[in-house]
Amino acid sequence: MEGFILGAMGLVVLVVAGLVLVGGRSVKNVSSGDMAREPERWPPVALIVPVTGAAPGLGERLGSLLTQDYPDYQVIFATRDREDPATGVIMPLISGHPRAGHVLSGRATACGQKNQNLLAGLRTIGEGPEILAFCDSNQLAPATWLKELVRPIALGEAEVTSGYHHIIPQDKRIATLGRAISVLTLYLTKGFKRLNQPWGGATGIARSLFESLGVAKLWAENVVDDVSLAARLIRAGILVGVAPGACLSTPLAGETLTGWSQWLTRQWLYLKFCLPGTWLAAGLLQHLLAILVIVAGGRCLLGLVGWSSPAAGLSAALFLTLLTGLGAALRPLHPSPGPLKAWLAAFYAAIFMASWCHLQTCFTQHLHWRGISYRVGRGGRVTEVREG
Repeated sequence: MEGFILGAMGLVVLVVAGLVLVGGRSVKNVSSGDMAREPERWPPVALIVPVTGAAPGLGERLGSLLTQDYPDYQVIFATRDREDPATGVIMPLISGHPRAGHVLSGRATACGQKNQNLLAGLRTIGEGPEILAFCDSNQLAPATWLKELVRPIALGEAEVTSGYHHIIPQDKRIATLGRAISVLTLYLTKGFKRLNQPWGGATGIARSLFESLGVAKLWAENVVDDVSLAARLIRAGILVGVAPGACLSTPLAGETLTGWSQWLTRQWLYLKFCLPGTWLAAGLLQHLLAILVIVAGGRCLLGLVGWSSPAAGLSAALFLTLLTGLGAALRPLHPSPGPLKAWLAAFYAAIFMASWCHLQTCFTQHLHWRGISYRVGRGGRVTEVREG
């Protein structure tokens, strides 16, 4: 038993260290040489933006998508209906912008509402765009964002690309910092070619590939856009190119443990529905990490009162020291990590939150999002949609 525990501790430390070291290079290595390379031509792009609700600052964030430094692109904003508060923000915003449009998608009955919005936008773009780009409405995009997202495709280095984002904490709450760490951890997986997945907040794909893979038909009956696309790409043997210059920032304040938990549970559910093998493997590793932290902490406490062998107490202390060091090594990879003590507290909270949220997904086929409940079958296929 002791050998198993020591081996498990060593395995977990190696996995986390690999994530920090290899993934960290992908976060920090925004190569100026690659960024400076210009393609012979910038292909025409259609940018589809599904929008729901009107959070503060929505107009500014959507407006940043209309002022991209890209020579030939159009933007289609898609909302469910005229009653959606986002519609009232979009209509005056696009007035006078010839490259901007808006479409109402209607209520989703066979897929996720976001997918419904995306498909409505796709039906309006015409024949001209050679590249399709997708993003969310939660981030303020720098003027170069679209170019950096498209650049690897325009250079012929990839057929599909993905950027990502950082949560920028606006307070020192454990939940706010913890969610920032959860997002950073997902970002680090992009350093591994086989783990890199398209993110719906910043994905570009050659239109010919999108159509040959039948993505529109896939989305028309699926609960999620990006993870279902990831599964389709994996089956086709197509790797996702990293677009390091297409990193966005998402300011976040006042996050609660409930809000963090609901968001992270949805991420696990998407994996469970579309990539069950990945869901299972990542979940088991996460549970192992959480259990080892508890075991190591217990052994350290027992060692202090003489109820544990010196060797067991020493190995436990070494494990926690190394893990804490790796948590601290994550901090420089984030643009706004906050104080070290708060960061480390959130790091350990993130370990247990990820394990708890994975457990939440084990015995459910339902996903709840923005007042809609979806019953989901194999592969992410929606079998029932209920309001409320």
